[in-house]
Amino acid sequence: MKQQDVEYNKQYWNDFYKNNHKLTPSQFCVCVLTELNENDGIVELGSGNGRDSLYFASQGLVTVAMDLSQQAIKSCQQQTNERNVKHASFYEGDITSYQDTETAISNIRKTVKDRRISFYSRFVMHSLSDSQEQQFISVLSRLVLPAERIYFEFRSQEDEYLDKHFGNHYRRYVNTEVFKTRLLTSGFEIEYELIGQGMAKYKEEDPYVARFIVRKKSNP
Repeated sequence: MKQQDVEYNKQYWNDFYKNNHKLTPSQFCVCVLTELNENDGIVELGSGNGRDSLYFASQGLVTVAMDLSQQAIKSCQQQTNERNVKHASFYEGDITSYQDTETAISNIRKTVKDRRISFYSRFVMHSLSDSQEQQFISVLSRLVLPAERIYFEFRSQEDEYLDKHFGNHYRRYVNTEVFKTRLLTSGFEIEYELIGQGMAKYKEEDPYVARFIVRKKSNP
């Protein structure tokens, strides 16, 4: 499906999260966790059903997460209460909106104070249009502080023609060279990058994904 419309996709994900409640953390989440310390803060932008945010919080990280889907946030808040997960807060909002994202980030900064904060975005970039990608990077450039890191995972161009398990919604297969250029010109440096298969396998699907760790440059 090629259509990219905010309200259309918001309704799609509301319906999707009514029926999909898998809470096993992703492989990427577990990998990122090995780089973080207990009591660090992490902000997940585009948290879906909360499978990764809830796991981060269960491991002792102060966690703030945001998603456009009202149904997803409702489910996350319910799971937080049912599982008695501490240190997790969920917000409904648009990650391409400076105001929405600033609200979520300012809340975690008040909580963690001088402890490290990282940012996490998994399987989100390919759900954004090209203009939304640019806006999202611009928002991050304004809100992420020097030396803070962002962890990205998303479908790359190589994945476009492979079969999909969930095939009926919008995807944009990200040009990683363009993505890198936008990061570099927005004040970030790339510490790690990898593109390949075997990192996000789901049932019969083994997508091509890109992983990036980027760091906000220190002010000149």
